[in-house]
Amino acid sequence: MIYCGPLGQHSCKVIEYFEGISGVPKIRDNFNPATWMLDVTSTSSEAELGIDFAQIYKNSALHEENKELVRKLSLPPSGSKDLHFPTTYSQNGWGQFKACLWKQHWSYWRSPSYNLMRSLHMLFSSFLFGFLFWGQGKQIHNQQSLFTLLGSMYSSTLFCGINNSASVLPYVSTERTVLYRERFAGMYASWAYSAAQVCPIQMA
Repeated sequence: MIYCGPLGQHSCKVIEYFEGISGVPKIRDNFNPATWMLDVTSTSSEAELGIDFAQIYKNSALHEENKELVRKLSLPPSGSKDLHFPTTYSQNGWGQFKACLWKQHWSYWRSPSYNLMRSLHMLFSSFLFGFLFWGQGKQIHNQQSLFTLLGSMYSSTLFCGINNSASVLPYVSTERTVLYRERFAGMYASWAYSAAQVCPIQMA
C-alpha cells in the first residue's frame, strides 16, 4: 500500500502527499490526477528515483493516523449493544420466492439460444420416434412386440434427457456462480430458489 487517506477537492490531498516526496515530479496543469499518480508511482519510476513508496507510506504520519483511527473504530462505544436482527432474511418466504421466480423468469427469456435449441431438439425427437414407431401400440401380438414398444419409450426419454443434461451445463454453471454470491449475501433461502427453479421448468 502506498497511500490511504482523503482525496480532497480535485484530488488535492493525494497530489499534496506525493508531491511532498523528494524527487517526484510535479503534476502538470489540466492533467488527470489519477493518471499522474499511476505514472509517478510505477515500478519504473520507483527504480529511477530510488525510493520505495510503500516504505515511505509505512513511515509517514498518515499511516500512524490511520492505525490510530482503526484502533478507535475497532472498539465499540460505551453502552452500545451488539447488532441483532429478528430474522435471517430481509424478506419473508413469499417475498423470497417471488424474487427468485422473477429472476428465473428473466433468466429464461434472456437465454434464447438455450431455449430454442432445447425446443427444436425436443420437436425433432418427437417426430423421429413418432415416425419410427407409428401405430406400434396397435400391433402388440407377443412379448417381443411389447418389449419393442417399451424400449422405444425408454430410448426417447433417454435421448432427450441426455441432450437436455448436456445443453443445460453452461447455463447452470453461470447460474451457480450467481447463486453462491446471493446465498452467501443472505438474499434468500435455499428452498425459495429451488421452488422458483421448478416453476419455470414446468412452464417451459
